Amino acid sequence: MRGLSFKKIPWRVRSEKRSSQRVDKSRSGDGLSKSELLATAPQDDDLWLKAELLLKKNEKTSRILAAATEILEADFRFQVPSNALIARDQICSFLDAQARELEEKKWVVTLGGHSIEVEDRLTRTFRNVLIVKDIIHTAAAASPPAAVACAGVMLVVQAVEQHESLLRGLETTSALIPRLHLMEDLYLQHPNAKVTARLRKEFSGTLTLLYSKVIEFQARAICYLRNHSVSRLFRNMFKQDGWNDLVQDMQRLETNAQSFASVIEPTVVREKLDSIEKAFLKDQIWRTTSTRDEKAKQFFKLLYTCPYRDRKDRNSKRVPGTCEWFTSHSRFQKWEHSDQSGLLWVTADPGCGKSVLTKFLVDDFLPSHRRTVCYFFFKDDFPDQRSAANALSAILRQLFMAQPHLLPDSVLEKQDTDGDKLVGSFNDLWGILTSVASHLKAGEIICALDALDECPEDDRKQLIQALKILYSEERLEKHKLKFLVTSRPYDHIRRGFQELEDKVPTIHLSGEGEVETQEISREIDLVIKKRVADIGKQNDLRPDECLYLQQQLTSVRNRTYLWVSLTLDVIENMSGFTKGNIRQTVRNLPQNVDEAYDRILNRTSDKAKARKLLHIITAAERPLSLRELSLAMAFSTGHRSIPDILDEHEKDDKRFERSIRDLCGLFLVVIGGKVYLLHQTAKEFLVGSSQSVPPSPNDSLQSNTWKHCLKSEESHKILAHTCMSYLIHDTTADSLHYFLEYAAWNWPSHFRRAFAQYDHEAAELGSKLCRSGSKVYETWFREYRWQIYIFPRAPTTLLMASYLGLAAVVKLHLDTEIVGLDSKDSTYGRTPLSWAAWNGHEAVMKLLLDTEKVDVNSRDSEYGRTPLSWAAGNGHEAVMKLLLDTEKVDVNSRDSEYGQTPLSWAAKNGYTAVVKLLLDNRNVDVDSRSSDSQTPLSLAAKNGHEAVVKLLLDTKKVDVNSRNSTYGRTSLSWAAGNGHEAVVKLLLDNRNVDVDSRNSDGQTPLSLAVENGREVVMKLLLDTGKVDVNSRDSDGQTPLSWAAKWGYKAAVKLLLDTGKVDVNSRDSDGWTPLLWAASKWHEAVVKLLLDTGKADVNSRNSAGQTPLSFAIWHGHEGVVKLLLDTGKVDVNSRDSKGQTPLSWAVKRGYEALLDTEKVDVDSWDSDGQMPLSAAENRHEAVIKLLLDTGKVDVNSRDADGQTPLSWAAKRGYEAAVKLLLDTGKVDINSRDSDGQTPLSLAAENGDGPVVTLLENTGIASP
Repeated sequence: MRGLSFKKIPWRVRSEKRSSQRVDKSRSGDGLSKSELLATAPQDDDLWLKAELLLKKNEKTSRILAAATEILEADFRFQVPSNALIARDQICSFLDAQARELEEKKWVVTLGGHSIEVEDRLTRTFRNVLIVKDIIHTAAAASPPAAVACAGVMLVVQAVEQHESLLRGLETTSALIPRLHLMEDLYLQHPNAKVTARLRKEFSGTLTLLYSKVIEFQARAICYLRNHSVSRLFRNMFKQDGWNDLVQDMQRLETNAQSFASVIEPTVVREKLDSIEKAFLKDQIWRTTSTRDEKAKQFFKLLYTCPYRDRKDRNSKRVPGTCEWFTSHSRFQKWEHSDQSGLLWVTADPGCGKSVLTKFLVDDFLPSHRRTVCYFFFKDDFPDQRSAANALSAILRQLFMAQPHLLPDSVLEKQDTDGDKLVGSFNDLWGILTSVASHLKAGEIICALDALDECPEDDRKQLIQALKILYSEERLEKHKLKFLVTSRPYDHIRRGFQELEDKVPTIHLSGEGEVETQEISREIDLVIKKRVADIGKQNDLRPDECLYLQQQLTSVRNRTYLWVSLTLDVIENMSGFTKGNIRQTVRNLPQNVDEAYDRILNRTSDKAKARKLLHIITAAERPLSLRELSLAMAFSTGHRSIPDILDEHEKDDKRFERSIRDLCGLFLVVIGGKVYLLHQTAKEFLVGSSQSVPPSPNDSLQSNTWKHCLKSEESHKILAHTCMSYLIHDTTADSLHYFLEYAAWNWPSHFRRAFAQYDHEAAELGSKLCRSGSKVYETWFREYRWQIYIFPRAPTTLLMASYLGLAAVVKLHLDTEIVGLDSKDSTYGRTPLSWAAWNGHEAVMKLLLDTEKVDVNSRDSEYGRTPLSWAAGNGHEAVMKLLLDTEKVDVNSRDSEYGQTPLSWAAKNGYTAVVKLLLDNRNVDVDSRSSDSQTPLSLAAKNGHEAVVKLLLDTKKVDVNSRNSTYGRTSLSWAAGNGHEAVVKLLLDNRNVDVDSRNSDGQTPLSLAVENGREVVMKLLLDTGKVDVNSRDSDGQTPLSWAAKWGYKAAVKLLLDTGKVDVNSRDSDGWTPLLWAASKWHEAVVKLLLDTGKADVNSRNSAGQTPLSFAIWHGHEGVVKLLLDTGKVDVNSRDSKGQTPLSWAVKRGYEALLDTEKVDVDSWDSDGQMPLSAAENRHEAVIKLLLDTGKVDVNSRDADGQTPLSWAAKRGYEAAVKLLLDTGKVDINSRDSDGQTPLSLAAENGDGPVVTLLENTGIASP
């Protein structure tokens, strides 16, 4: 397994042709005999079979057991044996294969965010699994039901993710199985005078019942995790309580079984338990976490940018019977069942249930062991849930948690260099996803993105553009990466997908035809029926009343899920509803969502207070907690004393929750102590556009409609005043501190959005807060500074106001005195103009520039950058225009750190509009060079900014082949290595581009593209017909070497298909492509190279090692077989230390090479060791095979004069010593160069059993 150091149980099932040569394995390496691990009763007395028959007597458990067997046979090709003796090898092979998969997944399974608890639990469980596996393997005759139970443990560990009770039961059952076998052996199989027939019968009955619970648990778990229909048929048995009940039953029955211990000698029981514990300790697979594991865990933490699972679970579960029209839709089924990549766009009007559908799909419908399902739910009310980069972070985290073997070292290395910036880069994260998806073992990956319309415009465009490139013709067959995207049917999103219109099937959740509309209506009616039934039970309604209510609701045309929910909530909270007056209650049902919202809000106890509450909630930067909201309401009433505020502030969360329910009813919901609007449409209902005419306060309070009653600017004004009022007051009281973080972090943003027009009162308050050194300033800024990296130290009021973008405060200052306009902070040496330009505060910039007294080319003391440089680098187009309009700025100013001009910064960061502005200026240097000779073109190409590259190339003033001085790379080199296909295409269209330019390491664009697995870029370069496919870098490596080294099968195939590559090219260390592929376990690449018929299978590197040596050393049987099948391999080749492939084989416990007739079993290496020295490494099976050849010298000596017997005795390998003694040929008293005999070496190391073995020969000398 990659990334973990562990010790495997030595467990191999040899072929039938060697059955006659098998050694007596009646005892394990731990001194524990097979009968002690597992005593199997005759078939008539098999308690596992009796347990199975017990389950089959019950219809439900019988069907579940049959379904589990069906899954094992169909999905995992595990034939449940009818005769365990015959099927033993097959059981062992199956469990071994499953264990190997588990070894790759064990440490990353998470449970509801409690990763440490789960890792500990799975550590114990996996340890139990290996013991279970060993028990089944060493059994003389395994019981079929026991085999199913053990197989169930394997499959459940592999698939379980988020079910606490199931995981707890898994740990219980996996530990139970070895203990149960021990019990059965102690009480039933060993004769004991104290165990009477009655006791034996009682114990058998208890144990049989316990076995039946173990089998039932595993069968249930298999059905549940494979979403078998039986788990839906007997739904109650698969709920959390069902799992808990089973676990409790098993624990109770085991306690009963253990009560029989009184009849067994305590020393016998302790001895047996010690044997099991010894096996556990010997086979412990969890070791000290490796450096790579630590990096991987750190990477997972880095990817956790928001609680994506919790946000998903905010959405309701579907009502049974709903969503079926969608899953049976032909477009969905074609997309789901396709073997190729695909994009499905699901559009939905507000309230049609798209998020509920997405949750159902990702939780219940789509997951299977054949695919990985990842998701992200965009949400406008959470700042961390709007970002496309955060969406990719969440998806990658889920993908790597499910398939940790896909996480490449290159990503962890990039994490080391980029740090936190990695998860902020959409391009980097997208590149990782697409690269990983093309991995041979990635399988099908489904990414569900819900509510794309709630993603910010720039992020959304970037994501759609990436999807368009991904699903272009030349990429379709490179991966099985499927996307399901839901959004509202907005035209701007449709236009984004326009280029893929023929390839993007779309399903509209409101229905696109009469049949679909009827199906959707039928499913909505199911929701109505369920909700009405629930309301009826709660309110003691008669059946006819429920039926009438249901009929009234289902008769409304164009009903949606949201309307149903709102309307039923309205009805349920109407006065008189519970008195049976149904007809009067539902006479005037709201006919649409807007009417429902009005009905809810018109029931308020205080319209003015409710409106203020809604102003605060809709303007808040994030959801507020109950205590934060209570304080905000208390401070929003204006300037009052702290005692008055304390009187109004409700400290009890429950009472305040009731208060806001009285004010706004069901319009607000409280989840996890935070207050949210009921639905995204609620905010759209309340907040009018900036163009609409706001109602006067009196009109709005008297009106019965709440639609568009709030204006965004007014809401921010209320919240800005609230925050400033809070910060200016002394809020040190314990009950008032809850609002400090929000107020300190967010008052500037509310101020900016509230006071586009000058407001003197607000300016005075803002000025007071910006006065550095004052107590008020220190109170809020102490909190504010923790969320930012760069800020002015000891600033003037003007400087701080400019930094924060508080135009009203700046104007107040300028109106009072025009001094200190170019004052600089003490840390960065930036002026107010520089800070305003850096942050893009257009209004402040205009005020400062209008004074005509500011230095527009001022440079900061840290980087020597001008305001124009900062604005260009941060993409502030409006600020750029203001600066350029002064005609005083130096458009080619260079910073002191990198020597980059404003154009370089804008090009590097991909700000197309800013680049265009600069190019329109006739004085700009289009091909300026930074201190390391990078041009705007190379910087844009390096970062994949296609539009910027095109603008620069269109000027015809750039040197397309310019090289930077650090790495000697051209624009094409950067773009090719980083996989920016569109940029590569643009550059190749330029006739002057050098397609074979070399960097300072001698690598060409093709070589860099291959090294980084950029297949599409490779194809673009090869299609030019101008690239040297055999170019060598400074280490002598060709593109084929790089492709073989990293296992890029598609890249190897592309290169071989040219017919021009040198298959046997050697680098400066003598490594050929075949050597690289064999040493890195890349079986598919090895096959491709061998299929050419040109690869030298006996090629040697500078250390004399061959492909066969490496394949054997790494234990890659598939590669070994491929090489041996050529019939050309020199199986006795020696490396520089004289070691043959056989030498490596015995060190690794690899037996297959001994089947080769030509192998020299008695070869010597330069240390004088022969293959029989495998005794040193405790590979008894290999020793037996070597001895059976009759060709080995059992008394061979190494450079220290030690024989195989010396090594085995020295290391305490009892079984190996016995094998060597049994030959009758070993020199028991051989002495090494220090004069020590095998007996003295064993005694020196304190190994009693080996000493006894040697002494029992009667001829061993000390």
